[in-house]
Amino acid sequence: MSSKFRILAEISEKLSGNKKPILVGGSAVEFYTRGTCKSIDIDLLGDRETLVKLLEDMGFSKMGRHWFYTKDIGIEIVGSSAEGRRVNEVLHEGKVIRIISIEDLIVDRLNACKHWKSQYDCEQAQVLFGAYRDKLDLDYLKTRMKEEDLEMELIRINL
Repeated sequence: MSSKFRILAEISEKLSGNKKPILVGGSAVEFYTRGTCKSIDIDLLGDRETLVKLLEDMGFSKMGRHWFYTKDIGIEIVGSSAEGRRVNEVLHEGKVIRIISIEDLIVDRLNACKHWKSQYDCEQAQVLFGAYRDKLDLDYLKTRMKEEDLEMELIRINL
């Protein structure tokens, strides 16, 4: 996989337990689709103060809302908590990365599809659903979709 996941693995390795950031957004889609869907930045959930200090120590520079190590790897800290969502731990090159569950990622993409009218996010939800259909916790997915008032979006992904 790309250098962005190597950087994320390095960041994660320097932190312990719940201090490890959680990958969300487009790069989480990119990870789960093994690069079929691409993202231009890395969106993370985590303790902002801890992450900012670590990024500074690693040589990242802040430009706008993103932190850059090289001009093509930007990191945005989009929130602090994944409360109410499931998080998976996966290995990348022998290092643990925390990443939002596929079910919650589908819900995230469908929220963007519905509220931002983003066709790209609709397509990402469909790709994720199709690729992982047999591995999804459908009861959990349906519950999360009801919580987010996305029942009508079920039709979009043929659930």
